[in-house]
Amino acid sequence: MTETRLFGVVGHPVRHSLSPAIHAFWYNQLGLKAAYQALDLVSDTAVKDIRSLARFGYSGLNVTLPHKLSAFEAASDMSAAARTIGAINTLASRSDGDDHRHWFGENTDWTGFLWSLDRVMDVLPSHAVLIGAGGAARAVAYALNTRALALTLINRTEDKARELASDLSLNVSRVTGLTDLTEVCTGADLVINTVSLGHSGGHLELPTTVSGTFLDISYGNAAEATLDSAKNAGWQVEDGLPMLIGQAADAFKLWFGVDPDREAALSAMRKRVSA
Repeated sequence: MTETRLFGVVGHPVRHSLSPAIHAFWYNQLGLKAAYQALDLVSDTAVKDIRSLARFGYSGLNVTLPHKLSAFEAASDMSAAARTIGAINTLASRSDGDDHRHWFGENTDWTGFLWSLDRVMDVLPSHAVLIGAGGAARAVAYALNTRALALTLINRTEDKARELASDLSLNVSRVTGLTDLTEVCTGADLVINTVSLGHSGGHLELPTTVSGTFLDISYGNAAEATLDSAKNAGWQVEDGLPMLIGQAADAFKLWFGVDPDREAALSAMRKRVSA
């Protein structure tokens, strides 16, 4: 009898995560014998705890806030992209030959973002505006750099944005603060927001446009106010749910060697979020 393979998402808090529902959708669709759990990890020994999950029989993990840096430290090996970005959101169990299990680390946030971007833009502009300079922004900036886009970086702390540009060797035309948001976004073809303001009741106000595309990597209530404002200003908008599906699909492909049905999962999760 085939043994059930164990997977999970590690974070804190993690109860709200859609990852268990996404992966269960694909397990059911493909008839796979696998189980996926939400693992709320609050320990200050996160690196040790994540390593132990490989020994305890987990075949793979997704990793969300605040443990992506801990996953980076817990991995014995990792992809070049994950090393450059400096954060890991996907772990795959590997054997060293003596049946000792360890983690291989990957970052699928950047590939998930590109999938979401390609869904809404057939032709990419030569320049984009990126708001934020945190961990998520690093993955998005890395992705945009692979497509040779020049970037304007907007962040509350400009020095952190300059550090991001230096770390990833980005082609940056300008670094500025949030007070210049309207000026910088006026006439822009593509703006990506990685700053989560919705959880604290805030939102971004973008200038009017006739053809610009605005992507917010948050979804649901956290992105609603900003997306509504941008849409009313004429922007073509997309939330972060496709990016979430994209990164999950790339993790699934790493674990099973199969690219799952992304659009079907996106449709199912869109209904779930709306409900």
